[in-house]
Amino acid sequence: MDNPSLLIQNAVESRIKVRHYRLLVALDQLRSVTRVAETLGISQPSVTRSLADIEAVFRTPLFFRTGRGLEPTAAGKVVIARAAHAISESQALLGELESVQAGFQGRLRLGFIPYASTRVLDAAWAHLLSLRPRVSMTATEDVTGPLLAALRARTLDCAICRFSPDSGDSGDDIEHVLLYHQRARLVVARQSAALLTRYSELDVARLHEMDWIFPPAGTPIGHMIEAIFTAAGRKLPVPALEAYAVRTVASALRTLPRGITILPDDIAQAVCVGGAAEILPYVLPSSLPPVGLAWLRGSPKSDRIVALRDALLAVLQAG
Repeated sequence: MDNPSLLIQNAVESRIKVRHYRLLVALDQLRSVTRVAETLGISQPSVTRSLADIEAVFRTPLFFRTGRGLEPTAAGKVVIARAAHAISESQALLGELESVQAGFQGRLRLGFIPYASTRVLDAAWAHLLSLRPRVSMTATEDVTGPLLAALRARTLDCAICRFSPDSGDSGDDIEHVLLYHQRARLVVARQSAALLTRYSELDVARLHEMDWIFPPAGTPIGHMIEAIFTAAGRKLPVPALEAYAVRTVASALRTLPRGITILPDDIAQAVCVGGAAEILPYVLPSSLPPVGLAWLRGSPKSDRIVALRDALLAVLQAG
């Protein structure tokens, strides 16, 4: 008797192309044969025939029609997820080949959080830029959630981000190593520093009156700010500014006489250079998750990423 799984495998390997995966992803995103045809520049009958051919290969429906348009079936969701990965891998391959043709040994796509330590970033660039043959690189700055999502989507190779080893956030598909911890500090515009340091403990009422600079929602520092006011029974203040880029925060603190925010210690010290802002001498009630290097398990760049990991750990251990 024929093995159905083997038959599907053989059909997929011989008949499914990247263009079929692009069609599935487009159908998932647009949920309309008409819109997909317009977007891809092909006829509606061609879209319908191609979908039927793909479903015949997988021997199961991948979409069903509803009043709102196409919806993926359970099997469709599985295939679409893998299709998106296949597209990312194809794009990564083309990028690698382009780099090799330009004289590099390949490409590394690195992500990092905006508040990553300057020392760690300097060590990363020093290691990567010293490689011979050279490596072509791209750098992406974002918060941890999108960085991990990008690793899973195969659009990043590794990321310097926050995670707790016992939180389960990274998942079984992500490998990671802890690099360092950061202490959180209250940073205030210089004009208001004297007002807030009159007391031995945090004066939450006065903090509430300040012009707060908030990071994006869902970030550890955002949770920390919320916890300070919740513990004091106060409503979270409306921020004067929501920003995460270090230069933007530093500029705002120079401009807002009553500006205040929370930053990791090393970032806070950098922002305060020049005297436009000061670090307040208070211990905050909670700590930031540690920062580490993460990458997708089984990544084809594992050797290069492990070498980067070792270089970063060597710099940090050297003090």
